Amino acid sequence: MKTLDGRTYEAMIVNGFKDLKTHYETVNELNVFPVPDGDTGTNICATLEGGVKAMKRANKAVLGDVVAKCSEGMLLGARGNSGVITSQFFAGIAYALQGLTKATVRQFASALKNGTAVAYKAVPTPVEGTILTVAREGTDYVIDHINEIKDFETLFKTLLEQMKISLDRTPDLLPVLKEAGVIDSGGAGLLYTIEGMCKEIMGEEVTDTIFNGPSSNIDLNEPEAFNEDSKLDYGYCTEFILQLLRSKGDPAKVNLQDFIDEFSKIGDSIVAIKQNSIIKIHVHTKEPWKVIQYAQQYGEFVTFKMENMTIQHNEKLLKEMPIEGKGVKVSSDIKPEPLKHSKIQVIAVAPSPEIGKLFKDLGVAGIITGGQTMNPSAQDFVDKLDYVNADDVIIFPNNSNVIMTAEQAAGMYTKSKVHVMHSKSVVEAYSAMKMADIAGASVEENIQIMEEQMKSVVSMQISKSIRDSKNNGMTIRKNDFIGIMGGKIVSHDRTIMKAVQKMVKNVPNMDEKSIITVFYGKNATEKMKVDLKKLLERLCPMMDIYEIDGGQPVYHFTIAFE
Repeated sequence: MKTLDGRTYEAMIVNGFKDLKTHYETVNELNVFPVPDGDTGTNICATLEGGVKAMKRANKAVLGDVVAKCSEGMLLGARGNSGVITSQFFAGIAYALQGLTKATVRQFASALKNGTAVAYKAVPTPVEGTILTVAREGTDYVIDHINEIKDFETLFKTLLEQMKISLDRTPDLLPVLKEAGVIDSGGAGLLYTIEGMCKEIMGEEVTDTIFNGPSSNIDLNEPEAFNEDSKLDYGYCTEFILQLLRSKGDPAKVNLQDFIDEFSKIGDSIVAIKQNSIIKIHVHTKEPWKVIQYAQQYGEFVTFKMENMTIQHNEKLLKEMPIEGKGVKVSSDIKPEPLKHSKIQVIAVAPSPEIGKLFKDLGVAGIITGGQTMNPSAQDFVDKLDYVNADDVIIFPNNSNVIMTAEQAAGMYTKSKVHVMHSKSVVEAYSAMKMADIAGASVEENIQIMEEQMKSVVSMQISKSIRDSKNNGMTIRKNDFIGIMGGKIVSHDRTIMKAVQKMVKNVPNMDEKSIITVFYGKNATEKMKVDLKKLLERLCPMMDIYEIDGGQPVYHFTIAFE
């Protein structure tokens, strides 16, 4: 095959998605920490699913449109660090192929190179021995040998072979992988994706399997009808994708802010995205014909959807719950009405309803389900940004694997100025929110207070090992209790209290700490709670201890020293 068209690219991505679906649980098990929180395969799979769904509305006759839709879907569907990097890799490919009906081998090889470059730029401090290395070494080899590559079959076969070699080398580049005896999980996820794409080129369709990853919708039954006595109280949820046309002006000169300004006069809850010559709009309005008239000045609709929100409205459905269920969010078609516009609001990711309610009580306006094993998507953040409806929005990701997703969503959102705090645990956000003054201080003052407070917190977590492992110089056995602090395993023992005791001894600057806050997880028994409090009172007799039933999964205890 000498050229690549849109239909073939779509089939390749679908096949790559199928291949990863077959292996995503294997990828999840490639976890450096021997705790039940591996979700890299799940995250990349969910990211690819976003691209697969988005391609259904692409113009299959134009490669540039197919890759653009795929990229848009992946960017919004991205979950976790590896998912974000994967979405950026395919975004770089899409950018390089924009405007093309078909691509040659050389053009696609250059696009792969650009994908790698964009992925590297997305990571503030790139680390070798990761998914980035696998992408770079594979694509670099293709570029270096492009004169020997005459067709797409050879290109993908070469790319796949070199990525496999690179993945096998990741433990040599990243000592933590070698010590744990695993290859990089993100690189493995990308490899399976490329493997599926290669199989499509070779004429081998991967058997489809069920993906038990995060679901994007729940089925909500509306009990109320719309009849002759009804009133249009809530307007129309209006969404469309507009193809800008040269016959109506220069697409490059169309300003997305003009759309936002115009639709703000007749509606609210506006989400607007422009990618090349495509504009995607979401707006709530009682005058949808004005939306149509304005948009058609610049192009024509690729898709258009308008739904009566009065029919959708039901207080039970629209009342925002303290937190949404694991892997479940409110359907994108039935969303709570945005809050009254304000200057500053806060969004926080919470791993349980209990912690979600705690954040609510501290003044957090928007709660997103998330944490270990259930990373939220960029779309989840976009939806919640729309809901909180403020000039400035502060986001607490509360997990190192969620920060990049939050930042990706922040970069895509145009309605508010979004500030992403680099919180890696719920205790950091909890401590920061206790000191915040959302109603009385400026956003700059609040951020300064929050950052200073987060720096003063030492966060630690206790969980149980799910397999034998070596980490940070320790030989850990299956069912050992392990203590994690600062992103490292610092203690382990067969009994949970001894593991805690060893971990507490590693707390830096202990003489400067005065408060201990304990979040009890759902796996913490009543005896564990009693024993932990006695242990902390003995080890830290001068400190005040506060206990919270956090209900968090994975970790028996999450403890903060401040």
